[in-house]
Amino acid sequence: MLKEELFDGLSIICEAIRMGKDYTLAVYGGDTPHAGSVVMTVARPSLTGEGIGVTTSVLTGAGHKDDIIARLFSEALAKAQNCTVVCSCGIHVENLRPEQLEIVLEKCGDLLQRLLGEESE
Repeated sequence: MLKEELFDGLSIICEAIRMGKDYTLAVYGGDTPHAGSVVMTVARPSLTGEGIGVTTSVLTGAGHKDDIIARLFSEALAKAQNCTVVCSCGIHVENLRPEQLEIVLEKCGDLLQRLLGEESE
């Protein structure tokens, strides 16, 4: 389990379960963790013929924007590990201010980099 502190005692958590060569991720936090979206990314040969590309499918709950973070995590890990990744994401902060949104996005990026670093070892 990886954790990044946000503000006002809130945090974001990422739990990764390795399933053979694939992964299931749970990314959640804020004051009301939940299941807001689910993303599945499948790594494949790039359409340009060089490197790894991905195909992603997204399910998002009405009014949720968690798919943005779920897709970020899912696609990055699938490319890095050349595998399939399923990511469930639910981050909610009540009365989120624009400057706090920037902190959430920055901390999600930090969390993702830590995840990629751990899984590349």
